[in-house]
Amino acid sequence: MILTLIFAASLGATFVAWYASIIVPANTPRGVLRATIIAFLCSPGILIGHGVGVAPSLFALYFQPSIFTVASILIVWVIALGVIFGVPALRNDRSEWPPSFEDIFFRAHPVKFVFFGVVAATCMQAFIVGDQWPESLLLVLKYGLFFAGAVTNLALCYRTARSKRSGPWVTPAYFALPAVLVAAPTVALMWYGGGAIGGLVGAGRRRSACWLSLGVFTLLSANSAYRVYAAAVAPDHVTIGGGVAGNAVMAAVFLILGVAPCAMLKRRNRAKASAMTHDGT
Repeated sequence: MILTLIFAASLGATFVAWYASIIVPANTPRGVLRATIIAFLCSPGILIGHGVGVAPSLFALYFQPSIFTVASILIVWVIALGVIFGVPALRNDRSEWPPSFEDIFFRAHPVKFVFFGVVAATCMQAFIVGDQWPESLLLVLKYGLFFAGAVTNLALCYRTARSKRSGPWVTPAYFALPAVLVAAPTVALMWYGGGAIGGLVGAGRRRSACWLSLGVFTLLSANSAYRVYAAAVAPDHVTIGGGVAGNAVMAAVFLILGVAPCAMLKRRNRAKASAMTHDGT
């Protein structure tokens, strides 16, 4: 679990370092620096028996120094150099300092949303298989990330839809799809549903957002009801766990996610209409 969280933190640090390197003025040294950062922080330890994405090789190099660990870093460094200098958008990627919020989170948003989803999915995997922390704490972290992922995707997709740069149905999948690889389909459904609701609300399609919210609410409620039924007819030694309550809470949260943004947008539109009326008079 700890190694997986370290890898998630390494990915996040790489994202921050990519933008911090904007202060390097020339393309070539900036590209070499970025490739080096990627190699040291993101090289998977597959060559040293840690598997893909379980621990960054730099971490493994500290505890298990060997030529294979160095080789893993060098291989990723060469690959990163080839990608950065082979793609003009990456080679010339530079903006003003400090970079704007728009540049950091929404320029080339499909790639960035996938990256954010990978980081969130990596943390989710750590919480699901974790056994080094108290069970109650892991339960809080796991369900907290369930909700946080949906809300984060909602905010990201809402912003991109408001700027007319994305579709409300496709964009949410960028963030949600990585969760399919590490968790139950319910997680990906929740994250995708949150993003789709945000995209629809941002595009002004409040009615569609409400219907989508109701649909996801129904699916999660049905899943929760089935879990309750399965626990009720199960043998005596089987008890109802947190999954039943968790699904019920997720269903309620989705109802709120669908209704609250629509109500806020409606109130904002009324305020604008009122302001326009006063200006006209």
